[in-house]
Amino acid sequence: MLEPEIVIENGLHTIPLLAKRGQLLVVDDDRDIQMLLSRILSVMDYDVTVSDNGLEALRVFLAGSYDLVITDFHMPLMNGWELSHFVKKQSPRTPVIIIMGYCDDKHLEKLNMNCVDAIILKPFRLQEIEETVQRLLNSGT
Repeated sequence: MLEPEIVIENGLHTIPLLAKRGQLLVVDDDRDIQMLLSRILSVMDYDVTVSDNGLEALRVFLAGSYDLVITDFHMPLMNGWELSHFVKKQSPRTPVIIIMGYCDDKHLEKLNMNCVDAIILKPFRLQEIEETVQRLLNSGT
C-alpha cells in the first residue's frame, strides 16, 4: 500500500491564526446571567472573561486589555456605575454597557456624562445584547 506524500516547497509558510473579534469583560453576581452572556458572546466569536462583582472586575480590567465591558448595575462590593466610572477613567474609549432592572432620568444622565455607552433593561433579549455589542465595537468609541 502506498503512503500518502506531503510535498512542501522550500521557504516559510505561515498559517493565519483565526483571531477572535475582541476581548470582553462580563460582570454580574448572578452566575446564570454570567453563563448566558458568556455563551452568546463566545458564539459571536469574542473572548469573554467573567467576574462576580465590580471590585474583582476592576482588578481584572486593570490587569488585562478589554475592548468592551458589560456589567450589572446592582452588585456587592462595587456597583455597575462605580465600575463604569473607574473603567472610563482608565480607558475612556472602552465602551461600557450596564444591564439593569429599571431606568429613570437619573440613570439616563449617566449616558450624557460619558460614564456608560448603553443601558440594557432586564429582561433583555439576546438579540439586543448582540446588536448593542456590535454597534459599540464597530463605532470606534
